Amino acid sequence: MNILIYISWPVRAWSIPEAKVAVLRARFPDHTFAYTVDLEAAARAIVDAEVSFTPFLTPEMVDAARRLRWVHSPASAVEGLLPLANLAARGVTVTNSRGVQAVPMAEHVMGGLLVLARRFDLTLAAQRDHRWVQNELVDESSPWTLRGRSMTIVGLGTIGVEIARRAHAFGMRVTGVRRRLDQPRPSFVDRVIGPEHLDDALTGCDVLVLSAPAVAATQRMIDAERIDALNPGAIVVNVARGQIIDEAALCRALERRHVGGAVLDVFDREPLPPAHPLWSMPNVVITPHSSGFRSTHWDDVIDLFSDNVRRFSNGEPLRNLVDPAAGY
Repeated sequence: MNILIYISWPVRAWSIPEAKVAVLRARFPDHTFAYTVDLEAAARAIVDAEVSFTPFLTPEMVDAARRLRWVHSPASAVEGLLPLANLAARGVTVTNSRGVQAVPMAEHVMGGLLVLARRFDLTLAAQRDHRWVQNELVDESSPWTLRGRSMTIVGLGTIGVEIARRAHAFGMRVTGVRRRLDQPRPSFVDRVIGPEHLDDALTGCDVLVLSAPAVAATQRMIDAERIDALNPGAIVVNVARGQIIDEAALCRALERRHVGGAVLDVFDREPLPPAHPLWSMPNVVITPHSSGFRSTHWDDVIDLFSDNVRRFSNGEPLRNLVDPAAGY
């Protein structure tokens, strides 16, 4: 079986190390792996590929890949595999790596919330200046607790479920918003509702977490009106995509303190421009689209891909099938 590996990004953490390609070759000596970081080379190699391990295919590559039967994305998102409808029409199966980042991203969310709740932003800055700020941690700068707060998670998928699990452990009340209401409600989630009832889920919300996929239906889902529906002083957390929320409206809500803080890992434009007002807001935790980073990332990704290679070779059902109509 011919397998094309084309996983090359400007972000080093998302580019597969050559050592991991060597692991795949050692695991599957009967398969031929074509590995490249060059788009033109990938376009040539796709012609003979039956399988492609990649987050990115152009329409021209799809047209040329007459032998292609399966594409696996090393990420959860599949917006780089366009158009999905073309792949579906050709009978090409698409799978992704959803779930492999769920735990680190959930821990990232809780870590960001604790920075704001326990005012680590103030105490760490004081530590660098060798200042004892005990008397400054009062009034608006007073620490607060997560216990008893209401969290709404928009996107109760693999990531959202792990966030909910941890939020429940902290004593938070959790509402999950997801499209597939036929799935069982996790015991640590108080209620699960569909996206058509999103406005109800935002009313009374103290912490809004965005972990939904980037599809047409979620673009600017959280607009100015929905931001205003949150409880005064609410925290907004986004580990999904910047385009899901109206970033300008969020900035305005932060400035007037209707939103009490934000934990933001994704933005409309990345890298976030140096002059962007979010950088200077004291109630904002900014990370560089790194919530899924950890040292074992590629071990987990290639283990999932390896399991699917075995399944594909044996004619067994693949894990993490992508619904081309839904886009995830």
